[in-house]
Amino acid sequence: MEPLPRCNTLASSVQIRQTSLFQSLSSFLEPAQVESFIRATKTGAKKSKVFIAVLLIIRNKDVLNCALYQVKQIDHGKIPFQVKTKYDLAKLRLVNGVSEEEEETELELVFEKGSNLMSPLTLKWSAENGRAKKNFLVSLWKLVNEQMTTTPQFLNINYNMLQDSLSLSKTLKQVSMLGSPALETKEYKYLTGEEEQDLGVVTEGIDWAVENAEDFMEKLMNELSGLTKANIHSIMAVENDVIRLFNIMDHALHELCRLEDIMVRYEDELNEDLLKMEETLQSYKQQQIRNDNTRKLHDLLTDLLDQISYSETTSDMLLSLPLKTASQITRVSEAVSQLQDKRKKCTESPLIHMTCVAEQRDKMDSLLQAFSERVVEAVSSITSPSWNAGQTIRHSKLLPLLPVVNWLASYNKPKYEDLAAQYQVTAQTAYQKVLREFFEDKRSTVTRKSTEKLLSKFGSRKSELALSQKMLGSTSQLHSQTSLASGHSTTSLDSLQSSKSETEFTITHGSVFETSIRDSLDFVEITMSKEESFIGSFFKQTRSRKERADMGEVVLCRFTAELESFINTSCKFDPYYALPIYLSILDRLDDTQQDSFLFKVLRQCLDTANVYFNKMHKMQKERILENNKKARRGTASCVLQFTQFLLYAESLQKNSRRSSLEMCYTQLGEAVCQSIEIFATVQSKMPSEVATIENYHFIYHFLFRNKIDGLEKFRSHCHKKYKDSLEQYVKSYLGTPLDKINVFFEGVKLKLNSGVPHEEIGFYSEFSKQKLKALIADYTVKEVKKGLESVMKKIEKHFTKEQNLFTVACLTMQAEFIKQVEGYENLMKLCYPDAGLKFSFTIAQIHAIFDGKSPRH
Repeated sequence: MEPLPRCNTLASSVQIRQTSLFQSLSSFLEPAQVESFIRATKTGAKKSKVFIAVLLIIRNKDVLNCALYQVKQIDHGKIPFQVKTKYDLAKLRLVNGVSEEEEETELELVFEKGSNLMSPLTLKWSAENGRAKKNFLVSLWKLVNEQMTTTPQFLNINYNMLQDSLSLSKTLKQVSMLGSPALETKEYKYLTGEEEQDLGVVTEGIDWAVENAEDFMEKLMNELSGLTKANIHSIMAVENDVIRLFNIMDHALHELCRLEDIMVRYEDELNEDLLKMEETLQSYKQQQIRNDNTRKLHDLLTDLLDQISYSETTSDMLLSLPLKTASQITRVSEAVSQLQDKRKKCTESPLIHMTCVAEQRDKMDSLLQAFSERVVEAVSSITSPSWNAGQTIRHSKLLPLLPVVNWLASYNKPKYEDLAAQYQVTAQTAYQKVLREFFEDKRSTVTRKSTEKLLSKFGSRKSELALSQKMLGSTSQLHSQTSLASGHSTTSLDSLQSSKSETEFTITHGSVFETSIRDSLDFVEITMSKEESFIGSFFKQTRSRKERADMGEVVLCRFTAELESFINTSCKFDPYYALPIYLSILDRLDDTQQDSFLFKVLRQCLDTANVYFNKMHKMQKERILENNKKARRGTASCVLQFTQFLLYAESLQKNSRRSSLEMCYTQLGEAVCQSIEIFATVQSKMPSEVATIENYHFIYHFLFRNKIDGLEKFRSHCHKKYKDSLEQYVKSYLGTPLDKINVFFEGVKLKLNSGVPHEEIGFYSEFSKQKLKALIADYTVKEVKKGLESVMKKIEKHFTKEQNLFTVACLTMQAEFIKQVEGYENLMKLCYPDAGLKFSFTIAQIHAIFDGKSPRH
């Protein structure tokens, strides 16, 4: 039976990948002709180290050469492959298939190496699978038989398979030479026996579908025929009813036409009646208007006489009543308002041209003019530059006059503007004097010689140690609150008590200046808020919001300059003053309305404080980086200086806006890490890992206790650096105390990794049970204790008593040693299960050894 052609839908993803790889290799190795290739690894090597072996025919004019290339596939780059090794097939002497089984993947190729036949080159490869190996060997067999004069020897290979492939190749060539078009094209391949069988299984169970479809179609046609007949009968049954319905609708249309004619007749009669009623109504309205005009004229004359007349009491009140008390000003304000209303009614009256109305208007104008001069005189006496009074008194005197001042603004605008300008000049001059005196006192307090700078205190190591240890807590607190994975840490404070007062001065002095700057900001805020509130209320009815804002800038212009001058003086005297200044202003901004003039002043001063804050931050960073020139053991000065700065900053910070401060913390933390690395490298009396362990542990413990926002990542980084350094230090100094046993089991692990079953390990002479038993006998409890105590004595000299991390190192070393011992015991149980082998010491004895040496709390 002729085989079926291979269906495209059965092409697997593996075949597609192989075809793509074949095309890529052909393109890469042009003009050489690729005959076959195989993906393989060296026998015994890792599966990840895969290469491609390619069979090539190289044409050089009329000479044909056959070669084997070992190519490495590159995932990235412009060139997808790299040729590693080239082998000439003319020197191939032996092809060993290892086994004739189809599942076998190993093969060996032996080449002649130079002219010395006694030292051949042997390649041992493992293919991806047995089928790939088979195809490669068939291609190699055909190539050496068709293109080469000398044929290598083939061992452990199914020769029937090779002969069949060679015969098929020759037959195809003969047919091709006869011009058979069927074999010249390579558009499809034929199904194998297995694929033909699979295709039969797939199509075997679907013959019933065709028969069921025919039955379904016949049933559907029968049902549709019945429904069609039923529809036709239904249509014929309702034909008489439809005709009757049409007759009823024609009768209804005739009735509607008759009713429409009646409605048109009625509408014409109603329109005639409406015209008659409209004429009667118009006549009535005209008569009503004549009567109303007569009554309004009478009322207007009567009202005008009442409105334009005023009493003598009103005249006396406006001309002679003092403008001092609130009640007096209220009475005068009501009187002038009434008089101005009467004056306005004279102007608005339609009888304005009557002689009596004109005379009464002139009298009221004279009275209002006299009263306006009294108001100007009263306000000028308060706003005069020669009148030396404080803000509160000035405001208390002017606020009662607000009603009459507002009246003056509406009555005589130029006079009102002159009074407003006079007030601006007077208030500006008064504030300039008050601010100069206030900030002169503050500057003298900050810069007097008896004041000790924070800068010098941050340079004191005693202060750094004492402040940091004070915030870290006592020894018992450290032990109870912190239980790290590596053990417990403690801190001794006995040597730091002498510097306690010096530390407290640093925080206290910072708080004193913080109080000073907050007092200054309170003064500025209260003064400006009062003035801004006064301007907003006193000039609210007479000036727009923008005009009041411009007026406030004129009056309060000296506040910005004086406050910036105080900031400059303070920060130049001590750069660390920038921190409380910056944080205090930032705190005030959150509670200040953005449309107020106080907000503008604080915003401008914040920019100035931010410049000094950045300079202080840069200076602190430089001090941290330069503070390890004179290195000493224990906690580095840069670390203590960093923690003291954090405590100082956190004691000042009360605002939720911490972005700038947290960025400063982060950059200083990076600088501390750099400085710790430098500090560790310059140590001569102890390993660099010890310096790293102590300093990163100190920082982590400090941050763990104080919970400073924004330093969570930095705290985790310090903890990781501390753990990594501790682990590296322990591995470096502990090593493998049971050295001979470690070497023995390393060999056992190699055997297990190479594929030797664990139950056969004991059959090897170098890994026998007797040899292991002898090695275990060498390590008695006494010997192990002696070795471990020697190591602990050595590391005890490395750690200082400042943080007492020797205990942590001992506990970590104990855990590492127990881990090694348990690993050995697990291998003994696996490879020598019934041998009864065990160490002469127990885990409890190991704990006793370390407990006897390391100090306890």
